[in-house]
Amino acid sequence: MCGTMENMTAIESLHTHTTLSDGKLSHRELFDLAESLGVAVLAFTDHDALPPPAVMNELEALRERATKWVIGIEVTSNLPKELLPISTSVHIIGLFVDPTNEALREHCHRAQGARVRRMKGIVENLQKLGFRITEEDCLEMSGGESVGRPHVVQALEKYSENNVVMDSLRREMAKEAEGNPEVQKRYVRMIEKGERQYPYTLFLSADAYRNGYVEHDYMPDFDEAVALIRNAGGVAVIAHYGTIRSKMSLDMLDKLLTEKRIDGAEVVYGMREYGTTEEKTLVAEQVAIRAMTQKHGALALGGSDAHTREELEYYAAQDWFSGETAGFTGRILETGRVSKKFSSLL
Repeated sequence: MCGTMENMTAIESLHTHTTLSDGKLSHRELFDLAESLGVAVLAFTDHDALPPPAVMNELEALRERATKWVIGIEVTSNLPKELLPISTSVHIIGLFVDPTNEALREHCHRAQGARVRRMKGIVENLQKLGFRITEEDCLEMSGGESVGRPHVVQALEKYSENNVVMDSLRREMAKEAEGNPEVQKRYVRMIEKGERQYPYTLFLSADAYRNGYVEHDYMPDFDEAVALIRNAGGVAVIAHYGTIRSKMSLDMLDKLLTEKRIDGAEVVYGMREYGTTEEKTLVAEQVAIRAMTQKHGALALGGSDAHTREELEYYAAQDWFSGETAGFTGRILETGRVSKKFSSLL
């Protein structure tokens, strides 16, 4: 691996999470792991969170290392105004952003407050479903104010009796699936993805089988979120389109790219959906998105979306998937729209 963009051929991951949001590894731990796996460029893209000065100082000491880091963010926004009043979250990846930008930091402050309030609502709903869980459990798992759904799952795992409630809900869904094709489809998809997916399909997503989810009570609208990223010096791309395909059509994405309201979209995402009944849909939409980005001269990016050591290791091992990311960072730099200042790139 080489430290210059001209001959860098190793895989990249322009979408990862640390303990600053809902990841399991610190910035340094994630960086060291990425370097050991041969990842050429690693972007830190925590949910509505930017690294504080202490972390930036630690990253500055790593500037000469072979793996290069990039400061990013994953902003939670509402849908584009054309799709309102439907309210559902869209995730927008910002790359090469200034971590000291006041407007972006103010957004993060407001968003983290909303995450705590959302967690409290989720806890209340889960208690009504029969789960043993408290707000304190969730805060303990998060280690701070940035509380995400993975922390809620970890809090549920703290008590063995929650396994009984979970299995009861799973069996209820299986029973209903016998006479309901739509529920059957979702149930099969959940089983294919494994037990990690059970909480999200059963009660922790907007279209879950049972009501446990609560939406953020603060989200900038789509165009405001993009402006926050651009004004902080970054480029903005739609994250993992597959998570919003039922809410935002590919035609709408094409409209956003046509009007330059977004800088691109991820085309490397959904790794664990390969080999499931979702693979055909996933591949087709990624082909369509690649074609759109080429048509509009937009960015086609992506990465591991890793939250844990195991996820980044798995991503690096699947070179048929992660290998598609080689050169992504170079394409961003070729636009001339970002500064290397908020990265360790030479």
